[in-house]
Amino acid sequence: MAAEPLDLLIVGAGPAGLLSSIIASQLGLSHRVIEARGGLHPEPSAHVLKTHAMEIYRRVGVAEAIHASATPAQLMRYITWCDSVAGLIYGQLDLTGMRGDVPRFNNISPTHSANLPQSLLEPILHARARQLAGGDMVNFGTAFQGFEQTPECVISTVLTQEGSRQIQSRYVIGADGARSAVRRAAGITFEGPRVLANFLAIHIKSDVRPLLTRAPGVLFFVRRQVQEGFFIMHQPVGSQVFMLRFDPTRQPFESFDERRCAAIIEDAMGYEHRFEISSIDQWAMSAQIATEYRRGRVLLVGDAAHRFPPTGGLGLNTGIEDVENLIWKLAAVLRGKAAAALLDTHAVETRPIAVRNTNQSVTNHRRMQEVDAAIGLDQTPAAFSELKQALADNPQHERFAAIQSAVRAQIAHFAFLELEMAAVAEAGAFIPAARPIAYPVPELEGYQPSFQPGNHIPHLWLAPGVSTLDRLAFDRFTLFAPEESAAAWSSVASRLGDDVMSVNVISLPADARSPIASAADFWGGKPYAVLVRPDGRIGWVEPESCHDRFEQLQRAMRAILSPGALTSRPVERILA
Repeated sequence: MAAEPLDLLIVGAGPAGLLSSIIASQLGLSHRVIEARGGLHPEPSAHVLKTHAMEIYRRVGVAEAIHASATPAQLMRYITWCDSVAGLIYGQLDLTGMRGDVPRFNNISPTHSANLPQSLLEPILHARARQLAGGDMVNFGTAFQGFEQTPECVISTVLTQEGSRQIQSRYVIGADGARSAVRRAAGITFEGPRVLANFLAIHIKSDVRPLLTRAPGVLFFVRRQVQEGFFIMHQPVGSQVFMLRFDPTRQPFESFDERRCAAIIEDAMGYEHRFEISSIDQWAMSAQIATEYRRGRVLLVGDAAHRFPPTGGLGLNTGIEDVENLIWKLAAVLRGKAAAALLDTHAVETRPIAVRNTNQSVTNHRRMQEVDAAIGLDQTPAAFSELKQALADNPQHERFAAIQSAVRAQIAHFAFLELEMAAVAEAGAFIPAARPIAYPVPELEGYQPSFQPGNHIPHLWLAPGVSTLDRLAFDRFTLFAPEESAAAWSSVASRLGDDVMSVNVISLPADARSPIASAADFWGGKPYAVLVRPDGRIGWVEPESCHDRFEQLQRAMRAILSPGALTSRPVERILA
């Protein structure tokens, strides 16, 4: 059978693979998506969508559908630590003003974070992918087996019910999860601890609205000396999951039959609750990063490139940012607008972000032990039983103050703007500024927007409902130019050669603003042009001395699209 002539073969139809297909269709790239599973994820899995993820989803036309299906903000108020969901509450982290359509996000973005289980997210992405492609690009029940590379393409072998066949593509994207067959076939290894803890996942279907009346929230950490786990209330009516830490060497996974798991759920709920178990699974909490993100024409995104603890909800979001960074670069190379070396900047820019997020997730996981200690889980069983009774009898018990202090110290785990927004690249396909850069907005929770190259372009309203982010396109660069020089820059951009991507010039008024800053504030003085890459990252800013605009812009475009030797900044080791 003749090989299929594709630009891309995308392996995996999870959030990273489906987003890859959506952007590939927007760019006009021929592609297929193959997925070993028979369909989309039936269970919730990941559920936290950070603000920058929602900015990307806004760009591809699915943000409104996601917000329409997401958990209402009033049901995300608390993170609760408890003896059981209906029982004694040890402490709560109040997230009022930190979730939903609130100034915390509106000040810096045209959208905001959302909580939507993966089982509901994937159908939205799949529908959009079908719409843009004019048909279903996903072949379910098709397993990736291996590949051979030639100087011009990758020949992949896949297995279907009808047998094996080959697919020819210019590039392969491994978006096939933590057990990535693509990564293994490429011989790329992970570094970092493979197992930090083992968890049993008991997925149920039920109505938890009565419970959420007392403690509206998505997360309930059930803390007992004989049981450590947490409930994720993905849907008030629908799917929930209880994650129970267990030792598979002492309690084999096979010993957790439906009857035993039902008893675990009843115990963790703390009252007679009607539910149906939909599935029972196990998973290992890891903290690992691929040593490489590229092997020739094969590249990795999402969990295929990194897997880390769910504490912080960073896994899916890191994968979304991987895809945003990669697909436009592949299109540029495929169309002869960039050198193949541009693909190496994918790892240079995104791998340090994955290491940062891995370490933050591990830190979050470890800091949770502070709450356990404050609750008193390290005491003898008799002493803890006595303490728990005293807490139940006296809502003013002094121990609650110590617990609440430990709970409040977990805030960076659940609400930290640096991890909500696009990460800052320290090295990659951008040119350091040859002028002073203003920082008009004080740093808040590690986040500080600016026009500094390597940063994402700040959100500013250009017109009602139209943000600077809305004027970006994946198939071209965007030059935000001061009003007085926009016409001149447009003339310059029109003269660029066919060897580089096109540049769309947008007039940026000095009074274009968000609730906290204007374009004039970000300029900090004399206005200047800001060149933004298709993924929203600032690639270059007009230097203080710019005598020949054409020469400066052409030089910048060629330097970004045909980078020389690039090295990543030193990164911290992955926490063991």
